[in-house]
Amino acid sequence: MTITGILNTARTLKQGATMHIAKDAPEYLEAISYVGISEDDLDKAGLKEGDNIKIVSENGEAVVKVKKMDVQSSSFFMPLSYIANRLVSAETHGTGVPSFKNTEVTITKA
Repeated sequence: MTITGILNTARTLKQGATMHIAKDAPEYLEAISYVGISEDDLDKAGLKEGDNIKIVSENGEAVVKVKKMDVQSSSFFMPLSYIANRLVSAETHGTGVPSFKNTEVTITKA
């Protein structure tokens, strides 16, 4: 089943700490390769924690793991990284920084 919602990205402690090892290190890839969704959305989509999902926006797509998180239903979280950057718009609205928040996405089991 497909679920839709809003993706927000941000730095996490683990992502920030492991990026200094190497951006192709297994620890860094594990720290950035997931989307956090609510238990309610896991149930709606027929997913369980650890499943591979395909997340798609109008800007791109990625296949990552799903994690249960304490977030609102239809609100998804992903650590800021080159994987998340595939999904957000490159438009900077004159600021020089893309919008890492409020990206509409769909999620399906991969």
